[in-house]
Amino acid sequence: MHYSFLKRRMNRRGAVAALLLSATVAAQPTYATESAIDPSSLQLSSCYARGLSDALRCGRIEQPLAADTGREGTISIHFAVIPAINPVHPKEAILAFAGGPGQSAFDAASTFEYALRYVRETRDILLVDQRGTGKSGVLQCDGMDLTEQFAFDESTADMAALIRKQTEVCREKLQVNLQHYTTLAAASDFEAVRLALGYQKLHLYGGSYGTRMAQQYMRQYPDAVLSATLDGVVAFNQSFAAMGLTSDASLDALYAYCEASPACRQQFPQARQQFEALLVQLERSPLQTQVRHPRTYQLIDLKLTRFKLQQALRFALYSNSTRALVPFAIDQASTGDYSALVGLMLAQDIADDLSIGVNSAVVCAEDWPFWTEQTRTEFGSSYLGAMWQLGAEAGCQVWQVKPASRNYLEPLATNTPVLLLSGGLDPVTPPSGAELAMAQMTNARHLIAPHATHIVATQSCAPQLISQFIAEKSAEALDSSCLEQDSRKPFMTNANGTAAPVATVQE
Repeated sequence: MHYSFLKRRMNRRGAVAALLLSATVAAQPTYATESAIDPSSLQLSSCYARGLSDALRCGRIEQPLAADTGREGTISIHFAVIPAINPVHPKEAILAFAGGPGQSAFDAASTFEYALRYVRETRDILLVDQRGTGKSGVLQCDGMDLTEQFAFDESTADMAALIRKQTEVCREKLQVNLQHYTTLAAASDFEAVRLALGYQKLHLYGGSYGTRMAQQYMRQYPDAVLSATLDGVVAFNQSFAAMGLTSDASLDALYAYCEASPACRQQFPQARQQFEALLVQLERSPLQTQVRHPRTYQLIDLKLTRFKLQQALRFALYSNSTRALVPFAIDQASTGDYSALVGLMLAQDIADDLSIGVNSAVVCAEDWPFWTEQTRTEFGSSYLGAMWQLGAEAGCQVWQVKPASRNYLEPLATNTPVLLLSGGLDPVTPPSGAELAMAQMTNARHLIAPHATHIVATQSCAPQLISQFIAEKSAEALDSSCLEQDSRKPFMTNANGTAAPVATVQE
């Protein structure tokens, strides 16, 4: 899940997600499901997704934009089917929900196919671009390009004023009511696609924010669901604003691992102190330098601020491959060489294709209205958390999205089989989120891969476990010992090589 709201202000396509100030709690609307489509008349065509050589089957359906009425027009919902290798279960599919909020499921097709490759042997994988994302009318705005981002100085800018202005420009461009793009609003679209394609039952797989979307679908359409796998879990009552504290904890674990690793400790004996000293230096005065543009290799200006540094590290923590670069990048930056750090800054590109409209709609309606003074203080104790709050407050009066009803925050109550997966090193959706989500699930099991980061199915034996879970519709007999395998990468200790991992070290 990419909680990159302040960062979105700096994206070449993004503006910061603005959140609502109003304290009014609105009733949840009911969105109609279009069920009159005859599956035999649905027009499907061959299509191809990035990273997949197999042809998919793509199509569209029209859905009412507004709840309970078609007076505000319709929205075209795009979907794709990755066909089963051997369609043993033609009336079942696994419906995959993308993260973000605001990611396109179709754009993530290759990731889903990899995570669900064993399930695909007998069942179709169904991908639906959530309304406002991807080919379902993506809501996106322009922003700074990479050169402008690198040169920008957050430490001297009036960030609140800048964010308000850019949010107003984005709102003027989009000309949409974001109330129609919340998690609640989108659930009916997924159901309409199921009905249109003639699937009798679905197995669900959600990653990151997609786990919340999956839970909402289960809440609204329980009879359509046979099982659900939630990977990197976001509970209804889990605030996005906590990402600063979670990121800090993940970074602390990384430095603890380096300190316990002989090779890393030998190469970087003062790794944590180097990082802390760099933070102090940047807090006092940003560093002005020139670096090579990571794509064009032209010299460009870099104003290195604390915000840029910590954002780069936050995104680096999403993957064990980029985590392994952190001590080396900080060590090099401390000597005036920023090339490795620039490489880490590019990891922020994972948020480039997020829909700013959907991102804003979800946070405005489902998160910010329920902050308390206690949670504000808690979340603001982290630097990134405080910066996130600053951006949220600055844009809160612009989008004017009504809050979800307070009962939206209640945990999903279900007896449907649910498998919850968490990475022990996840910087954004820690295991505690799964524990919150499963409070009223009576047929659920939570498995933790201690050395995994964000999205366990992409970096462990989880694909086999998911396949077994779906086949048996139960997680009780799963042997999760394979999740204990250490998936961490050796630390990079120089530009040409890495240190050998130490199996006995626990991060």
